Amino acid sequence: MSALPNMPFPARPRITGRRAMPRVRLYIPAQVMLLNGMQNCLLDDLSQTGARVTLAGRMPQPGSGVVLKAKGLDVFGTVIWSEGARFGILFDEPLPLHDVVNVRHFADAWTEHEAAQARRNARMFVQGRPRLRPYS
Repeated sequence: MSALPNMPFPARPRITGRRAMPRVRLYIPAQVMLLNGMQNCLLDDLSQTGARVTLAGRMPQPGSGVVLKAKGLDVFGTVIWSEGARFGILFDEPLPLHDVVNVRHFADAWTEHEAAQARRNARMFVQGRPRLRPYS
């Protein structure tokens, strides 16, 4: 068995561009400020450099400026793509990692809150709403 010569490992390519930062999946309510005003939306995912948003209203065009507002964030950015009811935002400046983590913690709590609310609604549907007793 022959020994391999001491060769350095090849350098890993550096990831750049849209997928350079890891994204967190959220699916939480948020708002976007567009040229036609503030609109409610769903924040699908978030990274330090951008976000994906679902919007029921009129879609912004790529190149449009937006402000994303979600649980303590007010982030300026530019729409870089738009398809169907979704669009992508590239932030003007990267978010600090702790801001992304804080929004993720909120999303975890939000998901549990929504599940608990769904259970309460189902229970009320099955059991019927409580009836108020008339005053005597």
